[in-house]
Amino acid sequence: MHEPDQKQKLNALVALCRELAACGVRVALSDARPALSVRHELTDPKVWVEIDTSGESFVWRRDDYEHHEIDDPAGAATRITEYLKTRDVRRGPRGR
Repeated sequence: MHEPDQKQKLNALVALCRELAACGVRVALSDARPALSVRHELTDPKVWVEIDTSGESFVWRRDDYEHHEIDDPAGAATRITEYLKTRDVRRGPRGR
């Protein structure tokens, strides 16, 4: 598959953005690149979600290459939401 153009990437990210918002995740579209920043609370660290170079997957957590197919934004939103919950529990209570 060829690399998607900017419009295709933005359309896919907007679809994911809607799904993440429906899951209660705070989400913002980057104005500098085709990517989303996601987190549960404003005080939580951001996680960046992008589309990989193949154009077939959303990717986050580049250290262990968490990814999910681009044609399933609802499934990707569920996985990202679960990742944020797990990460935030490991960080401990807020403000401590």
